[in-house]
Amino acid sequence: MPLLNKRRVPLAPNIPCDPKRQRKEVWYLHFTNEVFTNYESYINKLTLYHQPIWECEATGRQHLTYEQALESEKTEHDRAEFKFCQPLRIHILNRIKFQTVRLDVLVNDVYSYFKTNFVVDEIVHCKLNGYNYLARIVQVLPKRSNDYQHSLTWTKKSAESSSVSNSESEDDSNVPRQPNGRLRFPDAFLHPTPQSPSHSENDSMPDPQSDHDTDTCQYKVQLIDESNQPLENCTRIVESTDIKREKNVFNRSNVQCFIRECSYKDNYINAPWLIKAAIASTYDIDTRLPEHLQQAQDKLYEKTSKKRKIVVPTKTPDEREAEKRARKEESLLQKAKLKEERERLREEKKKQAAVKYPLEDLDLPIYRKDPNLNWLLIDMSPLKFDVKDAIIPYPSGGRAQRPNPHNDSAIPPELFDSFLSIWAFLTVFAEPLKVSAYSVDEFERALFHNSHQPKATVLVEYNACLLNVIINERKEDTINEIINGEVMETYVESLEEDNEDEGSDDEDQDNEKCNNGSKLKNNIPDTFVLPKIERGWRDKEHLRISQKWDHKELRANYDRRGWETSLIGCLNDVSTPDLIPDLDDLLRHLVPRIGSTAADREKQYPTLSIKQKLDIMIFLVDVVNESNLIKNYMEYCQEQLSEFRKQKVELNKESKALSVRRIEMDKRDKAEKSEETSDEDDSDDSSDSDDSENESHDNSDIDSDSSERRLANRERRHLSRQEKLKQKQREREEMETQRKKMYAEQRQVAKAKNQEQRIKASERRKLEEEERILKKKEEHLEKSMRRYMTLRIRPLGKDRFNNRYFYLDNVGVANTYGSGRLYISSPTDGDIQMMMERDFVADLPDQPWGYGGGRWFILKLMREQGLAEESIWLENRMNELNTGNASEYKGWWKYYSDPEEIQQLLSWLNPKGFREHKLKCELAKQEANIIKSMKKRAHALTKTEAITKRATRAKSSVHSDSTWSSKA
Repeated sequence: MPLLNKRRVPLAPNIPCDPKRQRKEVWYLHFTNEVFTNYESYINKLTLYHQPIWECEATGRQHLTYEQALESEKTEHDRAEFKFCQPLRIHILNRIKFQTVRLDVLVNDVYSYFKTNFVVDEIVHCKLNGYNYLARIVQVLPKRSNDYQHSLTWTKKSAESSSVSNSESEDDSNVPRQPNGRLRFPDAFLHPTPQSPSHSENDSMPDPQSDHDTDTCQYKVQLIDESNQPLENCTRIVESTDIKREKNVFNRSNVQCFIRECSYKDNYINAPWLIKAAIASTYDIDTRLPEHLQQAQDKLYEKTSKKRKIVVPTKTPDEREAEKRARKEESLLQKAKLKEERERLREEKKKQAAVKYPLEDLDLPIYRKDPNLNWLLIDMSPLKFDVKDAIIPYPSGGRAQRPNPHNDSAIPPELFDSFLSIWAFLTVFAEPLKVSAYSVDEFERALFHNSHQPKATVLVEYNACLLNVIINERKEDTINEIINGEVMETYVESLEEDNEDEGSDDEDQDNEKCNNGSKLKNNIPDTFVLPKIERGWRDKEHLRISQKWDHKELRANYDRRGWETSLIGCLNDVSTPDLIPDLDDLLRHLVPRIGSTAADREKQYPTLSIKQKLDIMIFLVDVVNESNLIKNYMEYCQEQLSEFRKQKVELNKESKALSVRRIEMDKRDKAEKSEETSDEDDSDDSSDSDDSENESHDNSDIDSDSSERRLANRERRHLSRQEKLKQKQREREEMETQRKKMYAEQRQVAKAKNQEQRIKASERRKLEEEERILKKKEEHLEKSMRRYMTLRIRPLGKDRFNNRYFYLDNVGVANTYGSGRLYISSPTDGDIQMMMERDFVADLPDQPWGYGGGRWFILKLMREQGLAEESIWLENRMNELNTGNASEYKGWWKYYSDPEEIQQLLSWLNPKGFREHKLKCELAKQEANIIKSMKKRAHALTKTEAITKRATRAKSSVHSDSTWSSKA
């Protein structure tokens, strides 16, 4: 039970059940199960419970609310009681009980006593012959002094020294040993290794510096295995110095926790420590106080009872009136406080009700509502809130935790942007480029392919299709300055001009130095040649190899033969060192030596680094992106999209017309149902009126005069029997004709009603069919529009921390699953600057719900929500941008690849924020496509693994057959 000032606060007494007043209004506290009959006592107790003045009885933690202390006691699973074995618990409890010292003194006493004293049946670590073993204490032998022990050991050693040498050879021959000569367990204890006489004598001699006054205790122990089973013939007598407990179990901290958990102490001077009733009954410990402690307790209770029974002197009327006025003022003050509290709660509710969603994601009030203070809303704007030791009251926001994204891609993070942009370009423009569409996984595996046989088909096709576009554009004399080589020629001319200027400067300097009598060697040749780098850019060897690289396309039916030579020619005639970094090193790698063959150059491209391969493809993509082929295709796509938008407008009109028809049908059906219910009510009323009329007629007949009855009876007697029969026959015929008429009318009405219902049902079926057809048309139109959308990488949206989400599907093709993932990217530098500016924005308009915090708030909220790694990266980037010496932007990329992760992500997003509202809507639109591509990717990867395993088995079987045949 939580403690207040080291004491237990009693709960409110239960209210007796009063059957006469069962509907009396009461107030209930759910975490203590207390019931109050008036609001004042309820709010006083609730205010007391919400104050951070309580202490956890089990752990001793302070400054908690009552509910937090109660929760701490309930969730304290790692109890110190169960860290000690049961025999040790009982002995510690017996030593604790009835002690009257402070807690720290008691802890030191228990720890120092049991540090060197062990109890029977306790599991300890025993050290024998330099090895540690588990042992159970069987018996505690009486204590003996050190002098007696040393003398006994000396006598025993001298008596046995003569027999050791004789029996040593016999024992060694009979004892089984390991291959390395060591004895096996437990033979190592039955036959210990004999020591040299000098060493045994030195060991047996008493140490003059040892403490002769202390007594040592011996223990009889039984060696056990890891499953606590005793080992045969392994009982030993050892000293207390050779026995130890585990340090992480028996220490002062655990002893203190054990005392707190299992005992308590009253709050008076020299009060004894008492064992809790449940603990005492479990371990069968006597808790009766000794006589002297019982007498002291009884005396104390007598004094307190006498103090309570002190007779209050009679008060004068003026004093009683003053006390009455004081009580009245106190009650008025208490009512005023309660009124202020109610007003404050009402204002808080108004603030929270005035919020207009959606708003800035980091300013959502849900994170700043304190659940421990009646959901008090805290304004954490930087200029109003003190950041020192600040905490976020409700960091989860009541939503599920974000699923952890994957980060197992082998592509370096700084190259991932280029990797995805290249794949997206080649996938979107696969049709005009005449290239097969490959998945992201196939492209990634191809980049890490480093052998020329078998070839990396993906990279060969990608490079060849881009080179074909450049070749065709050069054949048609394109106006593109990069493709036709004008940029390269301009670059060469600029180099020549710079070289001429430098040459003239050098000549002037040489002339001056020659006048002074000094001679310098001029390294610049008379005729200009490009920078002298062997097999570098525009080298003679390269130009010789790739003389006719742009004369014909690279055909697919010849496996794109010679595409490496075309690539070398393109890099020399189209590219410049400004367009491709480290162009000279790249070309030297592609041409290994002067006079190399095509087969030699074919082996070089797969050995390029991933960065060099991506640099080449980025250059080719940038060049092809400006070609007429791509421009014409984009214009064609725009025309198709404009046509599809017109169709979409028509479909929207049809959809609105169908929705209007459905609304009208629903209104008509609702009106008919209301009319039917009203008709039933009218028929019930009419039947009730008929019954009342019949009852009135019956009453009037009853009240008629008895004389009239006698006359009627007399007339009836005069009627003949035949007339009576005829009259009954006529009545029956009339009733039958009336019944048939009513049946025909009802049948006609039912037929008309059924016909009307069938017409309505057919109309509704037609409407549903039209809606289904319209929905299929919209889906087909949406797919067609997605096919002709040429925007490569566009984020679906951002989350509360400005992380961007990308979905790259198989746009334009249908024979692959595309990426099969939902990618997540780090925020841009612009977004990070906006988050940092939250610390300095001063002219914010006042809002009833306040604002979220600045930089500290964002980083702490990320850590609380499980984004620790992302928060570390964001903090480091903020520090770099703050110093003004920011390095090159290197963000991170992660992804989701499981449909369940998409569902968890949707439950984590909060649509009350601007960014996450937009992101959640976009994810909901693309959810079916994302899940479908993820399932296709999982199926494709499983199929690929199966094919790889079969191929591996086939290779191994072929190898074994060839081996067997060679042996035969």
